[in-house]
Amino acid sequence: MKVRSFISGLKPVAIGTSMADLALLLLVFFMASTSTEPPSGVELTLPFAETQGAEQESIYITLSQEGDLYVDGRKMSLQDLYDNLAMRNSEKDKIVSVTADKNLEYRIVAEVLSVLRSQDFLNVVFMSQSRKHAGGER
Repeated sequence: MKVRSFISGLKPVAIGTSMADLALLLLVFFMASTSTEPPSGVELTLPFAETQGAEQESIYITLSQEGDLYVDGRKMSLQDLYDNLAMRNSEKDKIVSVTADKNLEYRIVAEVLSVLRSQDFLNVVFMSQSRKHAGGER
């Protein structure tokens, strides 16, 4: 006769919580118990800051449909752009905002980008119309 022990008759029981649930509960606990306020008892006088518009922090390049190049509203050639950027060596961290006519040949845009890259002006953004103002035209 075979004797069955108590342990051999037990069935495995699955715990109802998963590791993801436990991780979420721990995350909520730590988020709720962590204070994001500065320590009290210390009185500070914070400095005031002035906000400047993007116009003062950018270099604007405009390319017309005919291929005319304007830098900050002044008409220039590619060589003039190269010389202008060489004189603005300390402004390399400024954003260069390029606005080009949609019918302009990309070759002209590529030439301007090449001049920007050669002078290490690498923070370039391209301006465009939002889709809702474009009138459905692409």
